Amino acid sequence: MSAVKVVRALLLAHAPVLALVPAARIVVGTVPQGTPLPAIGLTEISRNELATVSLAQASVQVTARVQATVHANSYPEQKAVLQAAKLGPGAHTGIVAGIAVRSVMRDTVGPDLKSIGSDIFEQSRDFKVVFVEAN
Repeated sequence: MSAVKVVRALLLAHAPVLALVPAARIVVGTVPQGTPLPAIGLTEISRNELATVSLAQASVQVTARVQATVHANSYPEQKAVLQAAKLGPGAHTGIVAGIAVRSVMRDTVGPDLKSIGSDIFEQSRDFKVVFVEAN
């Protein structure tokens, strides 16, 4: 959950995202059905803990992939929110949401999706989050 917490904090601190999506609609997990759009759901899709030989250290470095799925009312809105969610250039480092972050970088962008029988447009962007957590 730490990686998801980090990405949410970065999205909430990024003015281009908040200009398009209210903070309450940037949610951890799946966006609840009936939520006004646009909205962003954040889920952890993979995680790897870097083990050491002793396995006795107090903390461990984790590399996780977080998927930010944009839900929008139209294709142009989907693209605008996804563009804003890039979080700007470079890697993000430091203490984010109380977590020691080594780096947050953009990763893969998923395909355009449209829910059959509804007017919801979706697309996801992944982030690679490297951070330190208690072992």
